[in-house]
Amino acid sequence: MRANRRPARPAMSLLELLVVIAIMATLMGLLLPAVQKMREAANRSKCQNNLRQIGLALQGYHNAKGSLPSGYWCDHLNLLEIEYNSPGWGWAAYLLPFLEETPLFVKIRWDLSVEDIANGPARVQVVKAFVCPSDLNTGEFMVYSQTNQKLMFAATNSYAACYGFGDMIGEQAGSGNGVFYRNSRIRLADIRDGTSTTMVIGERAAWFCQAPWIGVITNGTVRTHPSSPTFVSAIEEAPVMALARTAFGPLNDAYSNPYDFYTPHPIAGQFLFADGSVHALRFTLPTPLWKAIGTRNGGETLSTSDF
Repeated sequence: MRANRRPARPAMSLLELLVVIAIMATLMGLLLPAVQKMREAANRSKCQNNLRQIGLALQGYHNAKGSLPSGYWCDHLNLLEIEYNSPGWGWAAYLLPFLEETPLFVKIRWDLSVEDIANGPARVQVVKAFVCPSDLNTGEFMVYSQTNQKLMFAATNSYAACYGFGDMIGEQAGSGNGVFYRNSRIRLADIRDGTSTTMVIGERAAWFCQAPWIGVITNGTVRTHPSSPTFVSAIEEAPVMALARTAFGPLNDAYSNPYDFYTPHPIAGQFLFADGSVHALRFTLPTPLWKAIGTRNGGETLSTSDF
């Protein structure tokens, strides 16, 4: 009796296998950019939400205190001690209760400085509202002095407060023409250029340079990160930890310095304006417009359609 035999299945030839592999590779090549595009869209949306929450927190602080918070606070001004910035509490730290971060706020020893050892646990705490999901190199990092000495660990901020247009933040921390600077207490009524056309907080990615959300660390520095895509490697003074400026160069210029805004998103960065609105500003934004939105009383006449 003959055993039943299944009909033989033809084997796949080498050519057919190569064709299948090529088709799969092509499909993956088409799929991956789409996935990356969707992921970036989600990250951009989350970044916009972070800035909207920061905007609401600024409004809450203004309503409670009568002004916006200082860019950072220094209790001892002496032109001969340019490196002194203590206690150094920055705009982001002052907003904690208005960002549902009250437990962290009460953990801070406000009677001491940012760099005091007692504030170490708060200093390294990551605050989600200050982390852009597209940003790299976020989290805990080491702060160095001008002479490359290790000072302390701190947690990063993907955002910086607008000092204004031009000028050297490190040397003239208290004279910004924007909404935030050393010991600033700007009211919304003081922004005569209009709250809808004056930028207050913008992106400065830790991918570009790492700076602490908590404020300014006396004798500390802000440095271009080794993985930054820029052509410049720079070290800037402590006030730059909390502040950034609009400058003559465009957003994400290849020659950007740590005192510049810098976004991890392609094409455009996310920026919060004084009225609480968030706008995507393109890398091609003209310098006169970049200057106008950075200053609070520059006298320019703008509308939101301009950017």
